[in-house]
Amino acid sequence: MPSQPINILTSSEPSMPRCPDCNSNKLAFDSTRGEVSCGSCGLVVEDSYIDQTAEWRAYTKEQHVNRARTGTPKNLLSYDHYGTLIDYSNRDIFGNSLSPEKASQMFRLRTLQRRAVLQYGTERNLLRALNEIKRISSQLNLTLKVRETAAMIYRKILKTGLVRGRSTEALVSAALYLACRLHKHPASLEDVSDKTRLSKKKLARNFRLLLKHLDLKMPLASPDSSIAKFASILNFSPKVLIEAQEILARAKEAKITVGKNPNSLAAAALYIAAIQNKTKCPQNEIAKTCQITEVTLRNRYKEFIRVLDIKISLS
Repeated sequence: MPSQPINILTSSEPSMPRCPDCNSNKLAFDSTRGEVSCGSCGLVVEDSYIDQTAEWRAYTKEQHVNRARTGTPKNLLSYDHYGTLIDYSNRDIFGNSLSPEKASQMFRLRTLQRRAVLQYGTERNLLRALNEIKRISSQLNLTLKVRETAAMIYRKILKTGLVRGRSTEALVSAALYLACRLHKHPASLEDVSDKTRLSKKKLARNFRLLLKHLDLKMPLASPDSSIAKFASILNFSPKVLIEAQEILARAKEAKITVGKNPNSLAAAALYIAAIQNKTKCPQNEIAKTCQITEVTLRNRYKEFIRVLDIKISLS
């Protein structure tokens, strides 16, 4: 006895499929024949519909786990895409200890698995690099998207042979900074170099090396991506942050931000907004937080006051 058609496409939205004959949206799917037909006029709209569901049935959770043949999605942060791991606990699924014979067998399998995965030098290098990405990104509180982008960048330069003769830590740090710039994450060269044993100069040199070999178009650094971080470090109120962002927007309209250090622009906007809200803000503290000099802060401050015609009350 044929199964009853299951109505799966019923919607009044114009983007949903409709019958080409009567323009009805009451389309029904017959899983036995693999057909999509119109419920109003009976026209067969599709006669070779591909059923993307599983061909097996499961009535319990255990049956679903045992019969499923798909695994977890690929993870760029894992050197083994398939996630094969033999645990060191030497216990079975019920928590019972393995017999000496089974434990010895698991030890041999574990050794073979490790040798098979880390057979070549590039694979060992990738394992060290991915562990370093996880360590540095956890200290910088980077998002998963930034971490995966850094892992993808390092995998690309590993295939090109750029890592040969160069420090893994330097290339990993440069890949992380490059990923931060691509995703407009407010992490500076100083932030990344502080978490590594690299100087700012060496990190910048490796960053330029990656840009040259990967042929990437790097978005320009914007003060909008870092002003919120600086305001949080300085413990400024949300009102000060909002007014500083408005000052930056006015400065962009006046075209006085072109060619300027983004940190100096954010520092000047925060300084002006803090003064207007009568918030205590020493220049040396703001300059140190924004990684600029006090002279640069005063120059940007005077330029904003003059061009934007901002009235400052020092009383």
